[in-house]
Amino acid sequence: MKKLQKASGFLILAVLGLTGCSAFGAPTGNIAFETYRDGNAEVYLMDESGENLFNLTDHEAYDGTPDWSPDGSQIAFTSEREGNPDIYIMDSKGGDLNRVTDGGGYNVVPAWSPDGSRILFSSNRTYRRIMDGGQLEIPGNTKLWTVDLASGEVERISSGFGLDIYGSWSPDSESVVFMSARDADPEIYIKEPDRGAFNITNHEALDLNPSWSPDGTKVAFMSDRTGNMEIYILDVAGDGELINISNHDANDGDPSWSPDGKKLVFTSDRDGNIEIYVMSADGSGVVRLTNDPADDIHPRWQP
Repeated sequence: MKKLQKASGFLILAVLGLTGCSAFGAPTGNIAFETYRDGNAEVYLMDESGENLFNLTDHEAYDGTPDWSPDGSQIAFTSEREGNPDIYIMDSKGGDLNRVTDGGGYNVVPAWSPDGSRILFSSNRTYRRIMDGGQLEIPGNTKLWTVDLASGEVERISSGFGLDIYGSWSPDSESVVFMSARDADPEIYIKEPDRGAFNITNHEALDLNPSWSPDGTKVAFMSDRTGNMEIYILDVAGDGELINISNHDANDGDPSWSPDGKKLVFTSDRDGNIEIYVMSADGSGVVRLTNDPADDIHPRWQP
């Protein structure tokens, strides 16, 4: 079952997604994820076997959608702890918290560039477009933005009308793959430098939550084109081959690649509730990592 996660005024498309929580000691896990096991959204860590769980945020506000810095020392995430959904950075032990967006509207779903210089995020902040004879003010139109971590400069990188969200960088930090509903049908798009965004899925089904492979040749995403959500891999560097790698009658989605590109961590309801799983990039060797009645979603692998 597809669902919309709502955090005080902003909507994030999600898919149906432990053992025990480490009570003492420093966190040691290398998969960050969002969980509702404490009654509200928190960012947790676990290792590749699903063990050594650790609550990194431990706050009554919404904390979710984590993403790692390229060196694995920090985690960017969305939080409402100061009222507005904004992007924050903390170290990988949950300390040294810094807010990096403050521009009105909601600012959500961060993705750290592989060169470490910028964070991509989605925002519905008001912006202005140059038009013949003047400017057009556009409020409430969710676009992709970047924030430069050295200067704090914020730049909008997608255009047009309609939701743009869930961006993922190419390995060279030049291009972005993302989900867009600009054509009234969620599709996967790529935005390259000095070029408008182009549709790479072109299908009437829902195509959501893309993730660029570490070698830059493939994009994993989720789609309901067979009637339920599955994980697909699209060859974007070669012949455009598309493969359904999850191939299960349950709902599978929100994939994230391992650093070596050999595995994917993902969410699934195949055991009756939303859990996090891992499998090889060919769809074999599926292993469940979490086991809790609460939603466990948005897993991201440490680089």
